[in-house]
Amino acid sequence: QTKKADPYAAFVVEPLIQGAAGMIPQPAGWLSRVAEIARSHRSLFVADEVMIGFGRAGFPESWAAPCPAPLFGVQHEGVRPDMMTIAKGLTGGYLPMAATLTTQVIFDQFLGDYEEFKTFFHGHSYTANQLASVASLASMDLLDSPASIQARLRLQRNMENHALELWTLPQVGDVRQVGLVLGIELVKDWTRRETFPLAERAGMRVCDAMARAGVLSRPIGNVLLIMPPYCTTPKQLQTMFTVLHDAIAEVFPA
Repeated sequence: QTKKADPYAAFVVEPLIQGAAGMIPQPAGWLSRVAEIARSHRSLFVADEVMIGFGRAGFPESWAAPCPAPLFGVQHEGVRPDMMTIAKGLTGGYLPMAATLTTQVIFDQFLGDYEEFKTFFHGHSYTANQLASVASLASMDLLDSPASIQARLRLQRNMENHALELWTLPQVGDVRQVGLVLGIELVKDWTRRETFPLAERAGMRVCDAMARAGVLSRPIGNVLLIMPPYCTTPKQLQTMFTVLHDAIAEVFPA
């Protein structure tokens, strides 16, 4: 908190979908509205794009070439954050790399003559690793290529089609998708939305069954995650969903 007149220093959010909470999508227009509210309180708006950035947020229904492909979730609702954290997709997962972006106004607060001691001295031993930086530049070139854009668009649409098939399973209580992120919530009784007690490890058991069939995933409690690499082929995606379907049926036989 800051002074009483402006009690909120910043609002931090994962745009479009909250990941660690169980892949919870935000309603359309929510992001732009909360940005307005934060700024009405003179608070910084901080976007955590570590998971959803670099194309993972996918494409809005209104998108069509030759419009630029959105790389970040905030672009889907025209929000310009004061600060934005990025990582993961920055190097395509090949090397560790992360960055924090700020507006020029914030950046300038740490500029000045040496004797002013305004420098932001916080840093890390491996900051600006040359090899990771080169990998990041190469990854960005690939992401911007027409072939990569079309591949991500096809992958998103194929995921949407496969996701519809999961509703036939009685243990699937909800299917939530934003772009190339899919969360499948397991329930004990879908008619009453009765959840599995965490002690039963429903999500972990399904992921273990998937691993035995050659597909690696991880759960967040009772929510299963599907976040395929952008290079995933239609055949590989079909395998992922077939294994997922079979694993749920194996763990919870009729």
